[in-house]
Formats: sequence, C-alpha cells, structure tokens
Amino acid sequence: MFSCEPLHRRFASVIFLFCLSVFPVTAQEPADEVSSLGSELPMSSKDPDDVRQQDIAGYIGTTFRGRVSQQFEMYCPRSEEDLSELKSLGFTQVILDRPNHHTAATREGLKVVLGNWWAQDTKAEEIERGIARAREVDPETLTGFSVMDEPDRNTPETPFSFYRDLYEQLKPTFRREFPAARIEISHWGPMASLNSAQFEYYSILYQAADVMRIMPYPDLHEAPLDDVYFIIQRSRKLMKMADRELPLVVILQTWVLPPKNKLPEINELRVMAWQAMLSGAETVSFFDFNQEIWAQTPGFTEGFRSLMKELTGLSRQYRDHILETTMTANGILKSTLTSSTGHTTRFEINTQRHAVSGLGPLEIKQIDVPSHFNPEFADTVTQPDAMASANRTGHFIQEESLSSMAPHEIQTCLAPCACKPLISSQTQCIRFWRAAHDVRFQKRQNRRATRH
Repeated sequence: MFSCEPLHRRFASVIFLFCLSVFPVTAQEPADEVSSLGSELPMSSKDPDDVRQQDIAGYIGTTFRGRVSQQFEMYCPRSEEDLSELKSLGFTQVILDRPNHHTAATREGLKVVLGNWWAQDTKAEEIERGIARAREVDPETLTGFSVMDEPDRNTPETPFSFYRDLYEQLKPTFRREFPAARIEISHWGPMASLNSAQFEYYSILYQAADVMRIMPYPDLHEAPLDDVYFIIQRSRKLMKMADRELPLVVILQTWVLPPKNKLPEINELRVMAWQAMLSGAETVSFFDFNQEIWAQTPGFTEGFRSLMKELTGLSRQYRDHILETTMTANGILKSTLTSSTGHTTRFEINTQRHAVSGLGPLEIKQIDVPSHFNPEFADTVTQPDAMASANRTGHFIQEESLSSMAPHEIQTCLAPCACKPLISSQTQCIRFWRAAHDVRFQKRQNRRATRH
C-alpha cells in the first residue's frame, strides 16, 4: 500500500538538517534573541492578576461562532484494558507514546495519534523510525502525528523555526502516504504573561502544523477556571498572526503536580470541559489516563465516568447546531445553540468557584428560549424543561435523535406526559415536545417537497 522508496532519498533534506550540530536560525531570529525568547517564556499556569485583567479585557464580550466539539481524546493508555475502557467511556481517539498499542486501539475503533519528541539534536535515525511506525498503523485509523510535545518547555533551546521548516519537509510525504493524518504540535498556554515579542515568536509554531494542541491547566495553581476560554482566544489570536486557521485540541488536566498531587475536582473539570466544547475546540483531550493516580482521590474515577457520559451526550445532542459563545466580565460563559429548524437552547456557565449573578459556584444552567412554531400545533400543551433540575444535580440528560422516528413513536412522545423518561437499551433520555415537533414538521415539509 505504501511506497517502498528508501527513506534516505525521500528525507534527504530532513536528514541533512539533523546532521548539523546546530540548526541554522533565520535572519529574522538571531541566535541570541531566540535563546532569550526560548528561555524566558512564561511557564506558570497562573498569570499575575494585573497582567491577566489587562489582557482579558480585549476578549470580554466578543462572540465565537462555530460547532460543539465532536472528538474526545485521552493521553497515554497503558494497556489493552485501558483502551477498551476508554472506548466504553465515549472516547474517539488516543495519543500513544507506546506505538505497540496502535493495533489494539484500531480493534477498539479508536483513532490514533502518534506522539514523538523531536528537537534540533534529534538523530536522523529517530525520525526514520517515527515515519516507519506511522506506516504500521492502519491508514484509516491514523488521524494525527505529533512531532513534539511542549517544545517551549521541554526544549527551549530549539528555535520554533526548526519546527516550521520540519513541517515543510514532512508535509509532501504525509500528504502522499498518510492523507488522513495531520501533523500536530503542542505548546504551553498561551498565557497572558507573554510580551509582544514572545507572542510573535509563538506564532511561528502555528506555521509548523496542521493541528495545534494547547494546554490550559488553571487548576494547577488555583487560577481562575475561565482561563480555559481566554487561552483558547489567545490561540486564535496567534492563528490570525500566522494567517492560518487551525483545528484546536484543548488538553485538560487529569494529572497531578508534586508536591500537592492534587487532581481537579470533577465539578472544576466539568466547567473546564464545557468551556472547551462551547468555545471552538475540535477535540477535547485529557492528560492522562493513569488509574493508579486517579484511585488516590476518592470518587474521581466514578465522577469522571459520569462526566464523560454528560459530555458525549452534549456532543451528540447538539452535533448539528450552530453555537455562539461569549464570556462576561464576571466569568459567566454564555452560549446559544441553534438548530437548523430554528430551535434555540441557551446555557450559562459560572466558571467561578463562588456564586455569581444568581448562579451557584461552578453551576451550569440551561435557560428556556421561546421558540416560534407552526400555528397548526398551537393547541398542543408543551411540557416543562427538565434540564433545570438535572443541572442542579450536576447530571446532563441526553436527548436521543428523533430524526429516524416513525410517526407513531413521535405521537408517543407527544402523549400527556412527554417529559417522562423513556428507557432504551443504550440510555435514558427525555424527548422534549419541541424536538419532536421540529422533526415531525420537517418530515411533513419533506413529503410536500417530494409531491411537488
């Protein structure tokens, strides 16, 4: 299936670069300037308050328009049992430092991202091995190829221009041999503490990949949780500077930092994940799947399972909706989701650890939005929205798609107690009158179009 052309021919230029003891730096980036930029990049997950407040002012009240996240990823599964567990939790892909797990991941129906650690002193043979590993993965399963994890933190002496040049060298072969796999790279933050020169420097990384991985870890040092939203916005600013709009993988914390060894509380992780899903992340990722560490925090494993059920339900329910999301000055994320039929749902998320504007600490609330509907159904009594009580308990109620329902099933949904949970083999769901109406009305419109 793959070309047998020798690696040393196709990667001659890459190998040449790696055979140099020091990678050449472009004229725009003198070596001493790059060294200074690389060694002084802010690596804390908490910005000084005054710096942060000045930075986020430019993002308050702006509106993001896009779609709800559909992909869920976990770092570092350690066994085939881990892969099976992740699949059952609703994960769609894994990023592997252990390439021998790619076959098992494929069997489970999981997409695979291969992780690599390449810097300016990486040997040519290691690059060759990385490409060879990619050829071992089912081409329909290989979705990504990460060339480096956090170069800003792990190899600050390597100029970002190295990765930009490496990307240009790898791209032709990847487009030919691995057309479904995107070249990826991750970086810390971006934090508000970056000065203008450092911000410009980071934009070079956005010329070095097809997908950008970013790391909002506010809970490491009890920073405000709305940093997830603002870090995503800074990343989009970097895209504009690089003149490239890239898919985002937003990586959230399920690891511990010594000496406190503290995981986020599930409600904190929940608020962070909702922000990512409603603010433009293509993929919501978690680092990492270490059940031994998780077991040391009572209730975390069970809480994470419930959280994933909620997140995957949110993803399915609003897959085809257009969302508009904004952040207020007091940390309330407001998101409006509109279906193709005009049905509107609104969420308000208190990202603060204390009560704000009538919302409890870390509360996620759904707000009823009046819908316009066909007068033909005006005499039908709508049922109350059951989401409000569900959100108070921290559970998200899943709504199964009605698009394939038969007329008698829809009529059942419109029975006197339409809010009564209906049990299926997969899930317990509540089918709301509006959703049923939207589908029935659309089917009627389709029949009319067919007749004419």
